[in-house]
Amino acid sequence: MLWRVRNTFHSPADLWLALRIGRFIHTLPEQLDQAALPAMLAQIAAAPRPPAPDLAAGVARIARLRGLWLRRRRYRGRDTCYLRALTLFRFLDTGGRPMHIHFGVEPDPAAGRHRGHAWITVDGIAWEPPEAVVAERTRELFVYPSRERP
Repeated sequence: MLWRVRNTFHSPADLWLALRIGRFIHTLPEQLDQAALPAMLAQIAAAPRPPAPDLAAGVARIARLRGLWLRRRRYRGRDTCYLRALTLFRFLDTGGRPMHIHFGVEPDPAAGRHRGHAWITVDGIAWEPPEAVVAERTRELFVYPSRERP
């Protein structure tokens, strides 16, 4: 048990961030019900983020603390690319570099339907992308903030 605590919390600040991530995970369905997606994303984008020494360290920290919640029986069903992308979008410190959240679909011909996916990019590089995005089987439908047109 003690080793799990040591592996999860590397600093005292991790406890506070874990609680903030847990609250975000818990309230996200209600937030999505109460506001249009662009409005909710604008609110999330404006929120302060905990500082990170670099992107990789920030992603690893958020993933580690998010995993603490998603391993709980109550939240296991929420362990989706949507929640992972939204959590990164909310808490990742990019050091001022542009970050986008992407939503897309992957055709599933065997099932005769589409599967939705979400991921973030920082400076055009995807972080925690679903396998379908890596394999380029996903058609992007929506990006926030919208990309500037030349």
